[in-house]
Amino acid sequence: MKYSRFYLLNSVCIVLALVLFQSCDQNRIFEEYKKIPSAGWSYENQCHFDLSIEDTAQRYDVYIKLRHHFAFEWRNIWVKVATTYPDSSVQESSVNLPLSEADGHWFGRCTGDVCDISILIQRNAIFPAKGKYTFTISQDMRQNPLKNIIDVGFRIEKSASNN
Repeated sequence: MKYSRFYLLNSVCIVLALVLFQSCDQNRIFEEYKKIPSAGWSYENQCHFDLSIEDTAQRYDVYIKLRHHFAFEWRNIWVKVATTYPDSSVQESSVNLPLSEADGHWFGRCTGDVCDISILIQRNAIFPAKGKYTFTISQDMRQNPLKNIIDVGFRIEKSASNN
């Protein structure tokens, strides 16, 4: 009898945790990671993210997500972000992604020797046309290849200002 209560309590906790995790992410429209080769993130290794936007009235928050080793030697990363619109026009910008405080304390969440960070690069973005958008992220640092980057991710979620 003692074990059956234990298993029932564990089962209820697991179900509650799954429901909470799922409901916390209901604003997510798109999220994907690209693996970076162990040799490093080179200029030629561009990360492409394709998604379709159907709601042009909605405002969105856009994030770049990075997973890096604790041994990463820089406090920030400069990246180029190119957006290809449904009409094939392209807009490119340089973005500075801060990763740590001046004292070396990493932003984001670190477990063991790996750190995860999600950096908001545009709040309340508007997509002017329905259709397929491609976002291309490439590293733009002086060092090539850039060592100790594990994954590059891209996330779009519904902006909180719409809710």
